[in-house]
Amino acid sequence: MIDPFTIGALGLVGIIGFIALIVIDAVFLWIGAKFAGIDESSFGKAIICVFVLIILSTILGTVLGPLGILGTILSFIITLWVVKTLFGTSWGKAFLALILAFIAFIVLVAVLLILLGVGLSSLGIF
Repeated sequence: MIDPFTIGALGLVGIIGFIALIVIDAVFLWIGAKFAGIDESSFGKAIICVFVLIILSTILGTVLGPLGILGTILSFIITLWVVKTLFGTSWGKAFLALILAFIAFIVLVAVLLILLGVGLSSLGIF
């Protein structure tokens, strides 16, 4: 039987992981917003935006998931709208911020994989 301490520890790890996910994603979105030239970008807005996007992506994944590629496109448009609204910017700058955040994330993952000595073939995707 699993004791309550173990269940509590797993819950705490989940909460810490969720907070770490929000902070790390917010850093990338904030960097993307700065490079995109969004004047009113701040780390606080990035945290709020990431939190909203995590909740929204859960809902959109459930509702729009069965639509396939159309659901993916609709989800991306809604994501752009959220970034545009929360940062108070244009569609183009919101798109550029998201793309730059994605590229920064990919670069960080590649650097970490190289530092850890993990090749792409070890990930099982090739």
